[in-house]
Amino acid sequence: MNANELDSRDRKLNIQYPTGGGGGGIYTYIIYPYRRIMTKLIRNIIIIQAVLFILAPCAIPQSTPQPAAEPKTNPVPVIEFQEVTYDVGDIWEGEKASHTFSFKNTGDAVLLIKKVKTSCGCTATNLSSKEIEPGKTGEIKATFNTRRYHGKQSKTIYVSSNDPHHATVQLKLQTTVKSAASFKPRNLQFGQITRGEKISRIIELTPEGEPIKITKLTASPDVFTARILEDDKVNPDKKSEEKAIRPIRIEVSVSPEATVGRHNGNLTVKIDHPKITSLSARLYLRVEGPVKFSPRMLFFDENAQKARSVKKVRIAKQKGPDLKILEVKSTIPQFQAGTATVKAGREFDIEISLAPETKPGDRKSTRLNSSHTDISRMPSSA
Repeated sequence: MNANELDSRDRKLNIQYPTGGGGGGIYTYIIYPYRRIMTKLIRNIIIIQAVLFILAPCAIPQSTPQPAAEPKTNPVPVIEFQEVTYDVGDIWEGEKASHTFSFKNTGDAVLLIKKVKTSCGCTATNLSSKEIEPGKTGEIKATFNTRRYHGKQSKTIYVSSNDPHHATVQLKLQTTVKSAASFKPRNLQFGQITRGEKISRIIELTPEGEPIKITKLTASPDVFTARILEDDKVNPDKKSEEKAIRPIRIEVSVSPEATVGRHNGNLTVKIDHPKITSLSARLYLRVEGPVKFSPRMLFFDENAQKARSVKKVRIAKQKGPDLKILEVKSTIPQFQAGTATVKAGREFDIEISLAPETKPGDRKSTRLNSSHTDISRMPSSA
């Protein structure tokens, strides 16, 4: 075989070989060097990428940007009042100041009115509905009874609902109450007195603007009595003029026969005024007996019986003649009672104990005799 022969461009390889008949043949191989192959490959890749880059905007559909979705929230009711304060203006005592407060549910859930209450019992309310649908309205009518009130007044109405941001809304109903006259003090407090004690208090009724005349004077219940006091200090020559501006003095007294306990009542005057026919003031009294027991009842359990305990009842008299303990005795033998003087004529201790044979559960009493007729039985139990 002859030597290999390459053409000038390094593209062919000719191989000559002998044949069996003495002749020869040539095989030709096409050769592509490695560097030329890689160069052509890279060039084709670059061309394809360039074409794809140019055609990409046309091949991919374009979408319009959408705004970000707002986070979803739970629906809530919202209560909105047209006004939270209303002034009725001037009215006469005894008249009623009223106003209707309107509100709307501006939320997107049902509004529930849980409670409507007022700052005092003199003001009443009326709610149109407890449930208000979204976009609907409701009403709360407030009425203030001005009886026994005078001057500038402001009453508060508290509205509680399921509005998470306004759980309680305060409404104000205001007015100025005019009167023909006013009491000073507004109410008469006797406080605590002892039964049989004679006591009286003075209350003044002062006219406002124009003179008034009392046509009728009453006090109730019958433990109270009332009378108008004449002012002897007024100059007789100017008495008619002074009566127009001076207060009318009224004396209220308590009957010494008033029973032990609380006595609350009214002082009522009828007057000759074109707008107001009557005025009233409250009366408060508590009557205590002259002799007090403390405690009113004793309990002896089984342990107290075994320990032979001695229990005491304190008897005290604050006012009046001295108290004398004449006798202390039990209604049955099982009780043993004695007396110990704490303060002569005023305070005593009644010492009570049980005999050992007394059975638990028995209920017995001890009788006390004294120089005062108001003292009765002192119950004791075992």
